[in-house]
Amino acid sequence: MNLRWRLVLSHTLIVVLCLTIIAVAVIALLQNYRYAFAMARLDDMTVPIYVQARALARGEASLNEVWGTLKEQAQETDVHILLVDAEGNIVRQATPQGGVRGRLSDLPQGTLPDDLSEPYHGTYRISTGQTIVFVAYPLLLLSDAPTTSVVEALVLAVPIGNALALWRGFSLPFLWAGLIALAVSIVIAIFLARSIYRPIIRVTDAAGEVAQGRYGQEIPLTGPAEVRGLARAFNQMSRQVQLSQQRLREFLADVSHELRTPLTSIRGFAQAIADKTASDSEAQARAAQIIEDESKRVIRLVDELLELSKIESGQIEMLREPVDVTALLENCQEIFALRVQENNIRLQSDLEQLPHIVGDSDRLEQVFSNLLDNALKHTPSGGDVNIGGRQTSSGFVEIVVADSGPGIPPQELPNVFRRFYKADAGGAGTGLGLAIAREIVRAHGGDIEARNVPVGGAEFTVRLPVSGSSI
Repeated sequence: MNLRWRLVLSHTLIVVLCLTIIAVAVIALLQNYRYAFAMARLDDMTVPIYVQARALARGEASLNEVWGTLKEQAQETDVHILLVDAEGNIVRQATPQGGVRGRLSDLPQGTLPDDLSEPYHGTYRISTGQTIVFVAYPLLLLSDAPTTSVVEALVLAVPIGNALALWRGFSLPFLWAGLIALAVSIVIAIFLARSIYRPIIRVTDAAGEVAQGRYGQEIPLTGPAEVRGLARAFNQMSRQVQLSQQRLREFLADVSHELRTPLTSIRGFAQAIADKTASDSEAQARAAQIIEDESKRVIRLVDELLELSKIESGQIEMLREPVDVTALLENCQEIFALRVQENNIRLQSDLEQLPHIVGDSDRLEQVFSNLLDNALKHTPSGGDVNIGGRQTSSGFVEIVVADSGPGIPPQELPNVFRRFYKADAGGAGTGLGLAIAREIVRAHGGDIEARNVPVGGAEFTVRLPVSGSSI
């Protein structure tokens, strides 16, 4: 059974259950109401009958004379009138026409209280199974009955049916009302189910399209809030999958492009050695050296790709240890001191006493070494490379590496942290250093950005949280 009919059936079952509960509750309420109504009716009729009986008895009327009046009252009021003794035995009984067949049986022992001094209400059951509701009033002694019994009480009784008998009188209207309510509920359930299952079907169809490689799927945001949330999440997922696939294609294209050059060189010079094109020892040595250099380049590219992939997927866990940022930056300057001197570049630093952060010192040294390497690579002889650091008011340590080179073309600024990006078309390197640096900084809960300075050159800013809690 599909979702549509499951929803309709569930709504229908709920409606049927609710109608059943209402029917049971109505039966119980009607039964209680009938008891109360019968008692109130008896109270209304008993008082004048009781007053007449007392008046006749006080006027020294005989029981036969009193009884004649009571029989007339029984016919007029459609109520059983009983004269009973102290044991509940019926002395005389007036049964209305159309009432219970036969005479009512004697009241069971204990039905009336031992000392009947005030009106008493109660019920008892007769042999036919009917329940009798009665009210009993004490009477003066009337002793001229044909038996030796003494009249103790005047009892007015009305038989009432059980709950099912009462329900039969209301069953047809209730049945029609229930059927109408059920029909309306089913129609409403169909529309409600439609508002739920149609968006889900759209999501299912769109997911099938994505599975077939058609990623540009958009689901309209309609239906209940939860369904709209599902559609919104699916659209976001679809866009992310499409973006991931696009990046994967670009990544594969970039890798192919980066590997093609060194592999072509390796193949060409290996072929030159094999077919004796490089005949003398000097040419062979040069070809072998190029093959070795290009092989190292391929190995370095593969290693950096694996490292970047592991960092992005979280497979490389950053250490959590105190890091002296000032000492770390000074160590990086010492590493490049010889290169600075050889290229006639002025390396200047303006570092405050920066607070310690919590992080991975080796990975952070990799970040700053990469930034210094790029800065020195793009700074001409006689130029400047500046390193600055300070603590911001927002709880971050901010390190800036700036050079006096040609800067980055404005249209290329958004791409500097992409894989295989090179600031100059003929630049050496694999173009993965900045991408790796960004992932390391992000793994520390920080951020890195690049911009051109007005006086010329590029500036890279690294922000790292002092607490390091995001690692």
